[in-house]
Amino acid sequence: MSELERALVALGRELDVPEAPDPVPAVLGRIGPRRTVHLPRRRLVLALAVLALAALGATLAIPEARSAFLRILDIGGERIEIVDELPELPLVHELERTLGERVTLAEARRRRNFELRGLERAPDGVYLGARGTVWFLYGTPERPRLLLSQTPLLDVDAPALQKKLVGSGTLVELVDVDEAEGAFLSGEPHFLFLIDETGNTVEDSARLAKDVLLWDEGGVAYRLEGDLGREEALGLARALRSSN
Repeated sequence: MSELERALVALGRELDVPEAPDPVPAVLGRIGPRRTVHLPRRRLVLALAVLALAALGATLAIPEARSAFLRILDIGGERIEIVDELPELPLVHELERTLGERVTLAEARRRRNFELRGLERAPDGVYLGARGTVWFLYGTPERPRLLLSQTPLLDVDAPALQKKLVGSGTLVELVDVDEAEGAFLSGEPHFLFLIDETGNTVEDSARLAKDVLLWDEGGVAYRLEGDLGREEALGLARALRSSN
């Protein structure tokens, strides 16, 4: 269950819906034999939960409101933390240092036991990162055009793969990627940290990330990063094909 689903379940439990006067018996008494009609309270709670979901989607698109409404969102194997102001941190400016070991595509296929997916053209660089992650780089490390990472989600209780610190200048939108829950981050760059198996931030792994689409599907967490609009990112995500 995602953080969003848990929040909605908690909302349903906390709702205190007063019993409203039931006009149905009085109306039926005037037009025919009296019958008792009960309106299910569960249906009302569900309707309110759906309204809360719609409100959440709208709230995330409003920088002033989203910070107060939702501070942490777990999605696509990553933890997004919304902060009022980004801290000053030492950043890694050499992209390859955060990606891992550079290998060939054939070697990545041999060393990873899940289906790798990519764009129609082969990546310009392939890297094996921590926790089973495979990175596809399109472009060069100095001038990356697109980064695609894919990580197997082997343990649902494991800590997040990466953590993001998002300031007020970054927009977080909930999206649907072929019926999979996702999020698209755009606007000002945000901080990205690697997380180890114990849930701790990897030292000297912080870097600034561009627009990013996050989602998970079939037990694999995906992220697309680059100078992308939302619709372009969604189109690329839906066009991914097997690289095995």
